[in-house]
Amino acid sequence: MNPIKTYAYTHIIVISIVLISSCDITSNSIKENEFSSETIEVQQSTIHIPVDSLGLIVYQTEPVVHEKGDDFFMYAYNRHLHSFDIYNLTKKEFDHRILLSREGPNEVNKVYSAYVKNPDSIYVMGAGRLYLLDRHGVVRKSHNTMFESLQNSTDGYFHSPNEADFKIDEKGENFMGFFIHNDTKASVRTTASLNNLILGNFNLKSSSISFYPVSYSEFIRENQGDFTEIKPNFSFIGSKLYYGFPIESNIYEFDFLTEKTTVHGAKSQYSKNQAERYSLIPDYDYRNEGTWFNSVNKYPGKPYYYRTHWGSQEKLQLNGEPTNALTKSGYIIFFDSELKIIKEIEVDKNCYLEGSFATNEGVFFWAKDGTDESLMKLCNYSIQ
Repeated sequence: MNPIKTYAYTHIIVISIVLISSCDITSNSIKENEFSSETIEVQQSTIHIPVDSLGLIVYQTEPVVHEKGDDFFMYAYNRHLHSFDIYNLTKKEFDHRILLSREGPNEVNKVYSAYVKNPDSIYVMGAGRLYLLDRHGVVRKSHNTMFESLQNSTDGYFHSPNEADFKIDEKGENFMGFFIHNDTKASVRTTASLNNLILGNFNLKSSSISFYPVSYSEFIRENQGDFTEIKPNFSFIGSKLYYGFPIESNIYEFDFLTEKTTVHGAKSQYSKNQAERYSLIPDYDYRNEGTWFNSVNKYPGKPYYYRTHWGSQEKLQLNGEPTNALTKSGYIIFFDSELKIIKEIEVDKNCYLEGSFATNEGVFFWAKDGTDESLMKLCNYSIQ
């Protein structure tokens, strides 16, 4: 055989083996499911809540639900007014509105996410700032969340993307949230950058920062962070942090008391459970074709959890037309108290998957066909 042809043939085989091996490696870190022995029935219904002349029938920013006594209140950010519109979800009525200032001593520059410690202590993540507001929108305190030349750490900042919630401790002294190091922002990430600890504790009194032993997943690290999206989802529930990444199905449970992490398999039966490596498929559109996993949340009043996700789809529909956001299906998985899968269902296509929230009456989604500007229409999925 011609030596040149032999070399070329061997080279092709080597490349093929490398590609196949890399696929095998990525699949090994995605855990298999454990299924619960429990069974549930999920009922779908429609809920209506009146809004005033300044309210919205769909709020695009992730709402915050605060439980006070027997009632659940939704704090929904109104971009047009730069306000928090507050609804009593239990009584199905508008409660009141907190107008925020765009300038001056009470300026709130942006609202990316919020945490309601109590009605008179509302924390808001803005652009490079953490604000503490009272019930009237007065800024009681403001903290810089951008940091440079940190000891034992690279430069970075606290961030709240992809449902990466944050938490304030009971004394109001410590902020816990996602810290993004500047060296992980680039598309080509180093092994060292992917070993960075990403759960930071910001002492609001001393302005010092420390980190918990939480980092990017094994799936992300072994694939060199070669994905279009590696920012996490964070949910603080009790003494634990439940987190995951949009590009993989695993759920991670970090216990603050033991500082140990448990990995749970949470594969969808309808969707792909890991994203493709960005560099291996140049024309891969993750947002359109890939599965996007959202955060894990508690189902209030019952020993269950749930997680929504956008399902995967091909580039083309069966009729040859391109797929898009309107053809992408959404799903919800219910888990028992040990994060074993109970049930997975497809969300009605008439419901927006983004911005879901829950009370003891079920999981709520904004309805797409709300036309009455005086009435908020919500899809509700309740466990019977």
